[in-house]
Amino acid sequence: MPLAVCVLSIHLKANKMKSSTEDNTIQKIRLDKWLKTTRLARTRSQAEKLCEARRVKVNGHTVKPSKLIHIGDTITIRYKTRNRSFEVLGITHKSIAAEEARQLYAEHLPKLSEESAKLLEVYLRQDRLTRRQRKNKGRPTKKERRQLEKLRGW
Repeated sequence: MPLAVCVLSIHLKANKMKSSTEDNTIQKIRLDKWLKTTRLARTRSQAEKLCEARRVKVNGHTVKPSKLIHIGDTITIRYKTRNRSFEVLGITHKSIAAEEARQLYAEHLPKLSEESAKLLEVYLRQDRLTRRQRKNKGRPTKKERRQLEKLRGW
């Protein structure tokens, strides 16, 4: 068999394999990969750490990062003091734009009473204020160091 024919047949076989693996009807994916592609976790290792810390539940059950999820599953993630609940609407193995990634899930927001909503608003406002005050965190700048020395009388 001539070399050109051999290369052509290998190329055609590779294209057939690609088209079957790039099928848009992917039925399942690892949880850590899905969290990364939907940008709910910045990296796959961060997604694994979330699962290992028992902060992620699929359909109400704590799971490992290797758990295969399907379209229609409910994923609950605990971030600090709040729980976020998502329904899986789509699955992809590729990294995609943020706008497209948001279409792969639907977030279920809990209903809040009026009193809870007011408390949350006050808490968020206070949090914003304290974040502004923590701006000078870490090592002081030269200007701040001079002010401290002046204050201490050095």
